[in-house]
Amino acid sequence: MTAQIRFRFERGGGFTARLRPDLAPETVKAVLAMLPIEVTVYHSRWSGREINFPVKSSTSVPRERQTCTVNTGDVIYWKEWDLCDEAQEALAIYYGAEVSRDHRGYLPVNVFARVPQQEWPEIEKVGLRIWKEGVERLTVSGISEETA
Repeated sequence: MTAQIRFRFERGGGFTARLRPDLAPETVKAVLAMLPIEVTVYHSRWSGREINFPVKSSTSVPRERQTCTVNTGDVIYWKEWDLCDEAQEALAIYYGAEVSRDHRGYLPVNVFARVPQQEWPEIEKVGLRIWKEGVERLTVSGISEETA
């Protein structure tokens, strides 16, 4: 069983996040079904210290224990909840405590994984690099409990 996901960045660095099916079981299932993925990761200034990337799930992901208050290490799933067929979707990783929002205001998200505290300096390093140097490629893959 996959217990964690790994993030590896093209300009170096990476970290893992422990999945939280206790918080968002359907979101965890949907994200695992997408893996592995290679995407371009962006920095978001609307929500502060956040890096994010677009995804496309093969199932409809429900709202699960949504929050607009996120913390360092939170990995979240977001979509345009009010749009059905062509909804935009994204995953994001926070390297600071923030309020999730966009140009319209507060943005409810599903927190489905968490990066352990000892890896927070690496999230910040990567986040600041993407903010200052621009987008880069990212590989996201699952890690089974046996290899974790």
